[in-house]
Amino acid sequence: MRICRLLSIALFLFAGAARGAETPNILFIIADDASRHFGQAYDCDWVKTPNIDKLAEEGLVFDNAYVATAKCAPCRASTMTGRFPWQIEAGANHQNVFPDNYPAFGEVLQAAGIQTGAVGKTWGPGTAHHVDGSARDFGLTVISKKKVPDDFFGNFLKARKEGAPAFFYWHGSSDPHRGYKKDSGIAAGKKLSDIDHVPAYWPDNDIVRGDMLNYSIEVERFDTHVGELLADLEASGEAENTLVIVTSDHGMPFPRVKGHTFDDAHRVPLVMRWPAGIKNPGRRVEELVSFVDFAATFIDLQQGDAEAMGMELSGKSLADLLRDEPSHPRDFVLIGRERNDVYARPGSPSGLGYPARGIRMGDYLYVHNFEPDRWPCGNIELGLRDTDSSPTKSVLMEMDMETAFWKHNFGKRPADMLFNVVEDPDCVANLATDGSQAGRLKDMKKRMLQELKEQGDPRALGNGEVFDNYPTVKPAPKGWETKK
Repeated sequence: MRICRLLSIALFLFAGAARGAETPNILFIIADDASRHFGQAYDCDWVKTPNIDKLAEEGLVFDNAYVATAKCAPCRASTMTGRFPWQIEAGANHQNVFPDNYPAFGEVLQAAGIQTGAVGKTWGPGTAHHVDGSARDFGLTVISKKKVPDDFFGNFLKARKEGAPAFFYWHGSSDPHRGYKKDSGIAAGKKLSDIDHVPAYWPDNDIVRGDMLNYSIEVERFDTHVGELLADLEASGEAENTLVIVTSDHGMPFPRVKGHTFDDAHRVPLVMRWPAGIKNPGRRVEELVSFVDFAATFIDLQQGDAEAMGMELSGKSLADLLRDEPSHPRDFVLIGRERNDVYARPGSPSGLGYPARGIRMGDYLYVHNFEPDRWPCGNIELGLRDTDSSPTKSVLMEMDMETAFWKHNFGKRPADMLFNVVEDPDCVANLATDGSQAGRLKDMKKRMLQELKEQGDPRALGNGEVFDNYPTVKPAPKGWETKK
């Protein structure tokens, strides 16, 4: 596979010289753990994001953009390969050893003569190598993973020569990932009363509100970086023909959001601007879109050849939505999860996850939990490790296990869950046992399983234990054997 890719790159490098002005540059800016709190773009007054708001006014705001899974490594792997997590073997898991046999869109773009660059967080955490042992960068020419160098994007643009091929640049922010500075929101002049909605699955108290305000400071810092990138782009003279995308890899790092299969975890902010290519800017896009569509979109717009690189895409290009000509609108999107931060079993490099799949259709989200006897946040005695540490988590863990808040966030879940995400966006009212919804539940489950089987999902085909047996790069916590 490695040799084939190198040959393909050699065969297609000449393509950049023939590339016309209609081929856009692409600047992809992705936050780390941000929910739909991009200021005025998503009617959120307690988070101020003036740079993203301006971008939204000049471009598009997507109201129904879904990640395929709500954890960093599998979400980013799915995005890069244009395939659902359950289609990329170990790539479905967090902290995984990523398989080499799934090409990434960056490799296709490089082969087509596109100049690629990346900084910050691209894929991870986990290990990704080619079969020859060399590190894999997914075709994104990663400059720095640990820290974003000052003005790197500006220097990247200044180094471009006249007539250079189009570029693809990935800016992977580390915001608003935890940890947060204590009381940073209050110190910045925000008030607890500024928050207009505390999700119904958390208690509405000062600790939770303060945690949310601290999170808002991190989102606002992300917005500042967006502004710096846009200023560099304007100074370069290439803004007119650059598709700028601002989004997040999944929802906020709070209990019941990051890593889970509810609407707040999977439905993320997505804003795009492309002055030369977006028709009727200022629109809100209601169509359902999936992150698996990004690879197909990038390859389409930048004239790559996925087939020549052996890349099979599960998503579809969003170019028609940019042109305001939706030709094949989706009537559903799929979501799911496998092993996140549930640690390894004693004497084994693998561990048990919490497998689930879901489908959003119309106003409803259906989720099937394949192993309802497992704990969705990992073992209680190990501290519910599949939820990031936070003041909000601490408040919830101090509650009795029989309280509704504890159950919403950490409790075992039924096999079937059905939510009306328009009337109940927090997904706290499970309609699966409502007799009037029996037909809807049956139809959605049937449609979901049919799609998953056609995609070759081992979990839907009865071989889901394969995901539990893939190696993890994260060791079992100390004292595991005594905490069974």
